[in-house]
Amino acid sequence: FYVEGGAAGYHAVPGTEFEEWLGSGQCLDCFRPSFNYRPGGSTQYALALSNLDDPDDPRRFRFGFLASSDNHRARPGTGYKPVNRPVTTEASGPPDETWRKRLFPKKEPLPEPEPVDLFDFTGGFARWEVERQASFFMTGGLVALHSDGRSREDVWQAMHRKEVYGTSGPRILLWFHLLNAEQPDGSYRPAPMGSELELGETPRFEVRAVGSLRQQPGCPESSLSALSPERLEWLCRGECYHPSDDRRLITRIEVVRIRPQLQPGEPVSGLIEDPWRVFACDPDPSGCVVRFEDPEFRDAGRDALYYVRAVEEASPVINARNLRCTLDDTGRCTEIDPCYGDYRTPPSDACAEPSEERAWSSPIFVDTR
Repeated sequence: FYVEGGAAGYHAVPGTEFEEWLGSGQCLDCFRPSFNYRPGGSTQYALALSNLDDPDDPRRFRFGFLASSDNHRARPGTGYKPVNRPVTTEASGPPDETWRKRLFPKKEPLPEPEPVDLFDFTGGFARWEVERQASFFMTGGLVALHSDGRSREDVWQAMHRKEVYGTSGPRILLWFHLLNAEQPDGSYRPAPMGSELELGETPRFEVRAVGSLRQQPGCPESSLSALSPERLEWLCRGECYHPSDDRRLITRIEVVRIRPQLQPGEPVSGLIEDPWRVFACDPDPSGCVVRFEDPEFRDAGRDALYYVRAVEEASPVINARNLRCTLDDTGRCTEIDPCYGDYRTPPSDACAEPSEERAWSSPIFVDTR
């Protein structure tokens, strides 16, 4: 009944409180995972697949990576400060117990589980696990791109080239190049993230990353002089993007390698190497530069794609630990401390936990020659 009920499956066990579900169905060792994370719907899984109806011309997904989030209050780019949780995230539920009972009526326990109609919307938002979801409402990510200018056309062309990357919220700077990309005239020059090319030798790469600027409280003078205090309070509760001159450190660079399927039905689990390589960075505010190569590429005889993550030193992030599980020795969640999206958690409590913010480059797709 639970499986057949899909997103409303938890109604198959009436009479339960959401806290009783603990961490079931959740990825407890992922970086800030989505609620009810589905591994088979991930970008990595898709990139590892091949349509081999024509063995001489396999068809594959070749994504660029974005991370542009918003919320239902039309507030883009909300990841710059771990403040104002009910404003910068979707965590705004019923104001008191009376409204909670109206919105989420509790069904009396039954002797046996019952089937669930996923398309029965009479219960409104209570049809889905809205209360449990509140612990997964985080601030938004950002999309970044390498563009020749700031015009609409320049931005579109950068996206079309897949010369884009995403961050978990901060404005981390990231470059990723294949250094020995062969050109049609036989010369070599670096190829940026998003590139698709053929290579008959060992690929060599370079990563450059610079941490985001630490935020200051309040708003900068440019905002204070342009808008009234009332307008700033309405827009962002008086907490603007307000960078200092001090940058966070990049602590490491992680490389992911994915080698898409060569045969129909080839198991995907061994094709996704995450991380494939990890490089520690010196504590330098000016950033981190890493060079690496893949000596296995030429002899493996199979196409590959590579992308990188630049990871910052830990900083407070709203709902970074989601349900805040207490884990036993086997890694099972035995107790949760949820950040409620309603009156049970004060609006002033950001539920902030340390988290390593990061940026993900678009892949570089390297086919064998």
